[in-house]
Amino acid sequence: MKRTVVITGGTKGLGREIALAFARDGHFVVVLFASDRSAAEEFKLAMAEIEGQGCVWQHDVRTDDPSIWERPEIKNAESLVLVHNACASFAPVPAHQLRWTDFDQNLDVAVKGGWLCSQGLIRPMLKKGQGVIVNILSSVIDGPSPKGFAAYSVAKHALRGLTLSLASEYSSRGIRVFSVSPGFMDTPLTAKWDARLREMIRAASIRITDPTVAGQKLVKLVEDATLAGNGEDYPI
Repeated sequence: MKRTVVITGGTKGLGREIALAFARDGHFVVVLFASDRSAAEEFKLAMAEIEGQGCVWQHDVRTDDPSIWERPEIKNAESLVLVHNACASFAPVPAHQLRWTDFDQNLDVAVKGGWLCSQGLIRPMLKKGQGVIVNILSSVIDGPSPKGFAAYSVAKHALRGLTLSLASEYSSRGIRVFSVSPGFMDTPLTAKWDARLREMIRAASIRITDPTVAGQKLVKLVEDATLAGNGEDYPI
């Protein structure tokens, strides 16, 4: 089945690899980005190279704009998938140096953004009697949060809670809901961190994830008709 897959934060890092993986597999991708037009143009070139089908929309997931879900690419889709990957930019900072605005920023993108996008797509999913919602979490939910990751970790745990809540309400109505948790990744986000800090976190990480491989694994999970989608979390 050809699906229309909406990927938030889909022009860079893990989101980019997820979008390309779905496009390579023949699905139509709708990629959302907040502000980096240069990355969006580079993504379009990458899509052209693989002859992928899709579109790129500038949309801040924190913005409540129902009209975006009324576009033909969404309304006319045979089957819809949401992959909520967007993540606020951050660098590890000791918890006592954080301000509440740091938590707000992470929660806004991860939880508010995930809720608004889910809310916008659940309605057409219910009409079709099917759909998939995937939230991208992190290995930080597996155990003690790495030092300096307080705001990020709180947001990912909250997104896990949203995943479970959505699964509880909608998995019995044909919408499969689950999350995936990658390990540490080399992405444009982590590339901005101090090199020594990045290597220290790599050494302490439970596992290291290749974004390209993670994208391929996610496609297989979404396409696996036997996967329950009752709020479970999968390491990738």
